[in-house]
Amino acid sequence: MSEADPTPADEIERLEAEIDELRESIQRSRRLVMVGRLCASAGAALLVALIVGLAFFTPMRMIIGISLGLGGLVLMGSSVGSTKQLEHSLKQAEDDRNAAIDALKLVQLGDGGR
Repeated sequence: MSEADPTPADEIERLEAEIDELRESIQRSRRLVMVGRLCASAGAALLVALIVGLAFFTPMRMIIGISLGLGGLVLMGSSVGSTKQLEHSLKQAEDDRNAAIDALKLVQLGDGGR
């Protein structure tokens, strides 16, 4: 076999590494979704506090509340989309790995003499 033609074991190993990377990326993306939710909630809470009078109104506080709310929504929305795309890629990589394993046509041995 040449260098350009990987063995099935090499392909399975590559897919395992890709699966691990995708799982880590999904975890990072989910953390970003959580941060986006926290920012959006903090921004909304600040705006409500300003409207109700629980916090002293200043234009800067209002701008911060709006920025936090909108920025959190944008971060959450893009991270949800990225998470879904990464999960789809993970499923595809797992399917490819399973197909590579099935292509090996491994023989199942008995139960070990039990």
